[in-house]
Amino acid sequence: MNRAILFSVFGLMLALNIAVPAAPLTATVQAPSPAETGYFKLGTTKDPAGHEVSVNSRCLLFDGQAVFPVMGEMHYSRVPQAEWRTELLKMKAGGVDIVATYVFWIHHEEVEGQWDWSGQRDLKAFLKTCDEVGLKVVVRCGPWCHGEVRNGGFPDWVVAHKDWKLRSTDTNFLAVVKPLYAEIAKQLAGELWKDGGPVIGVQVDNEFSGSPNYLMALKKMAIEAGIDVPLYIKTGWPAMRTPVPLGELLPLFGAYPDGFWERSIKPMDGASWENFTFKRTRTDVGVGNDTLGNRKEGDTAGTEKYPHLTCEVGGGMPASYHRRINYDPRDMEAVVLTQLGGGSSLLGYYMYHGGQNPEGKLSTLQESQATGYPNDLPAKSYDFNAPDFPYFQP
Repeated sequence: MNRAILFSVFGLMLALNIAVPAAPLTATVQAPSPAETGYFKLGTTKDPAGHEVSVNSRCLLFDGQAVFPVMGEMHYSRVPQAEWRTELLKMKAGGVDIVATYVFWIHHEEVEGQWDWSGQRDLKAFLKTCDEVGLKVVVRCGPWCHGEVRNGGFPDWVVAHKDWKLRSTDTNFLAVVKPLYAEIAKQLAGELWKDGGPVIGVQVDNEFSGSPNYLMALKKMAIEAGIDVPLYIKTGWPAMRTPVPLGELLPLFGAYPDGFWERSIKPMDGASWENFTFKRTRTDVGVGNDTLGNRKEGDTAGTEKYPHLTCEVGGGMPASYHRRINYDPRDMEAVVLTQLGGGSSLLGYYMYHGGQNPEGKLSTLQESQATGYPNDLPAKSYDFNAPDFPYFQP
């Protein structure tokens, strides 16, 4: 019987409401192999009460049990100190378990040697507030963060050293990063998980694809400064040609429905559409392509040895001068579902809470083309169209 006749017969049977026999379908479900462990280079994993934060190749573990936490980004130096407690409680009520926050170097040492950890720049006070409301914390230490901050967070006096190779093992550069990490360590003292505090992890640098020696130098520097935490982290994008040694830094990933950083002014241009599909790879090749360039590569070799954790699932998007995006809440919902379907076991929203840039001593503190970066961002507002932002203060 040829195909046309076969379709005609089936069509007639359906029209006459005659049952069409179907072949039985079978599916074989196999038990998954055990999660891998034993190769993760963690810091002290237990707090004074004996509670443990650890990890295996599938997920984070709390007291040895698999957990599925939610993380939300809030930048303490972009939110008035008087608002911290109220806003953190809102985040907790929204289901957030962990707060992620950047330490923007330029917010604290805009003038070389003059450190400012006061007011809304008081990291220690922020960590104490997180602890009081029952939220764990991941501190993203830089030295380069991006975060739409002037110079990616580098103070102007660092950028002025044209003979230094920034974000490398250049000894001159690392010599000025060392005091930054020492200052961060002072702020974290007493607030680390091992001391009964809320800080369970720290991230070194951000969106880095160069030599792993640089990231390992930062981890070593952090440990030597006394930053002893269960989890040491890097961003999983962009893909690295040479991966960091296995288990040294957990890669955390991101996925955005669209990005202000795209050079085109057409909606949904570039690779953003991929984040609305279920896929086995974790790396969003479009995120940050203003500074990273257009990329087609997938994950760094060995990514499958780590759990699929995220730190930047787009919870909104700021407007740049050339590209002003209007997210629909359904965009975020769809990307969250594809991340879950792709195996993510930590949903980290960037941003969960917006803010505004603090006042600078020497300049405004936003990313701008005037400083050699690709985008012009608002001088003050960083509301990010995020789920939780109280108001803009003029």
